[in-house]
Amino acid sequence: MSDGTGLAEKLLGLDGFRVLEVVEGPDELVVTIETTAVVTGCSACGTRAVAHERMPIAIRDLACFGRPVRLLWHKRRWRCPDRDCASKTWTERSNHVDAQVVLTRRAGAEACRQVGENARPVSSLAEEMGVCWWTVMNAVVEHGTPLVDDPDRAGPVAHLGIDETSFLKANRHHATVYATGLVDLAAKIVIDMVEGNAAADLRRWCADADPGWLAGVSVVATDLAESFRAGLSPHLDHATRVADPFHVVRVGNRCVDQVRRRVQNETLGHRGRKADPLYRIRKLLLAGHERLDERGHGRMLLGLRVGDPHDELLGAWLAKENVRDLYLTDDPAEAALLIDKAIAGCASDEVAEIRSLGKTLGSWRTEILAYHDTGASNGPTEGLNLCVKKVKRCGHGFRSFDNYRLRVLLHAGGVTWPARPSPPRIRTRTPYSNA
Repeated sequence: MSDGTGLAEKLLGLDGFRVLEVVEGPDELVVTIETTAVVTGCSACGTRAVAHERMPIAIRDLACFGRPVRLLWHKRRWRCPDRDCASKTWTERSNHVDAQVVLTRRAGAEACRQVGENARPVSSLAEEMGVCWWTVMNAVVEHGTPLVDDPDRAGPVAHLGIDETSFLKANRHHATVYATGLVDLAAKIVIDMVEGNAAADLRRWCADADPGWLAGVSVVATDLAESFRAGLSPHLDHATRVADPFHVVRVGNRCVDQVRRRVQNETLGHRGRKADPLYRIRKLLLAGHERLDERGHGRMLLGLRVGDPHDELLGAWLAKENVRDLYLTDDPAEAALLIDKAIAGCASDEVAEIRSLGKTLGSWRTEILAYHDTGASNGPTEGLNLCVKKVKRCGHGFRSFDNYRLRVLLHAGGVTWPARPSPPRIRTRTPYSNA
């Protein structure tokens, strides 16, 4: 194929089509094509069909060398010459182009890949391809749904992580709407997204899941949310539940912050300001004691001496450090002694915030100690939350949860994308020098 048409067909790469004309417009390339089929039979009676008419159909294809491409398909309409045949006329079809669509199948698949794998905004891709938002989104749904619904995508899961992220921001019509993400902690992929963060939402998802798949889950890591603990029953009662260490320590830090703010208001009559002694050491109070040098310890003790007259904040800081000590040991028996000591110390304290911390530790004692037996945490879940938020940020917000779920799973759900050919690397040459 040394002629220009043959070269154009090579560049086009659509089997069963020939290029009739290529016209370069101001904004796009217009490629006129037709099928190579010249003989066809009637599907009803088998009689050789005759050409009835041609209809030019405009279809958007992949860009060529950075320029948008419009395919102008001269689509044949065939007619059966047999007057007794029930099938009078019909139009030809192609595996590359579905009926009544604007995108070729390969363009739709590439749009799905750009939106899913690369988390590109649908509106940006639609503008680039010269189609509307719904055309791209429909292609994402068509090509992406089979990838997400593939039973081999997630497979058996032994360690399951559960956490919530914001789906819709609160406004005057509704409160903040959350979505619950379920993560395979070993494979580090998002298994599914559930609308809502209530116990009933998680319980409904578990009820619809495969019982055999649920039976394979041995460990479930969550934060200290009662809704998750209630939603796992009764379908995952057999699994060991683990309280994520980060959230356990954060409960202790929250206790310190609450006491600091209250003492600050009681002693100074206002919220923390730059020169206030307790406000100046707020970050030192939340840091682990082993991470503070001598100067840091001195600053913290000086601030407590000046701004904490009744040692309430000092007691909260000690309670927080007792919580952190749980994760400085690898011995489950020692961890049990430490948490019992922390619970007893909090229960006997006069400060309400510290007693509340003790109640929380007592309520979640089994789940907290389970970390030392399993080593499971929600770290991978928190990491994948960044991918979930990236999809939301690139989409500039969502209104449809189905679209949100699909795009999150395409981006972070371990989807197996169709393989692409790997071109050989062009060898770099050493620049020629006259020296």
